[in-house]
Amino acid sequence: MLNDPRTNARIAGALWLLVIAASIVAVITQTTQPRVAFSANQFAALCYLGVTVLLFALFKPVDANVATFAAACGVVGVASGGDSSPTNAVSQVGFLVSMVFFGVQIASIGYLITRSTLVPRALGALLIVGGLSYVINSFTNFLSPTIGGHLMPFIVPIAILGEGALTLWLLVKGVKTP
Repeated sequence: MLNDPRTNARIAGALWLLVIAASIVAVITQTTQPRVAFSANQFAALCYLGVTVLLFALFKPVDANVATFAAACGVVGVASGGDSSPTNAVSQVGFLVSMVFFGVQIASIGYLITRSTLVPRALGALLIVGGLSYVINSFTNFLSPTIGGHLMPFIVPIAILGEGALTLWLLVKGVKTP
């Protein structure tokens, strides 16, 4: 990627916005146009790999080990997601497994944010809580799908708030550099 962290941050924000948009398309079209939903999920996965690489580059100077762990979780999350449309049980399990890895990645990035001066630390705290909410939601669904189904509408918006806030921050403000 480029050597300018501010540019990398803005590109990461743009790619993350594409991930969000493609994911919305996938959810809207999953029952009526499953091929469109599948294609949107694959496009989102590709864009998310770009986000993962750029976040790694941004946060490696803060803590290389945690940044590497976060990037690995992002890659495994993409790889384990498969066709994450919830129209069959296998896809649902793949989706929940991928959300464990994405949740850990997001929480790790949140930790790195709280240890840096690149973006406001409050965004890091939001990401930690949001990432943990993905993990909690997934494990609750593994253990009791009924309880998980009732919990999901309360827990997932927290994660979306953190991701959305960071996405907008990266797009609009970028990062502070020394």
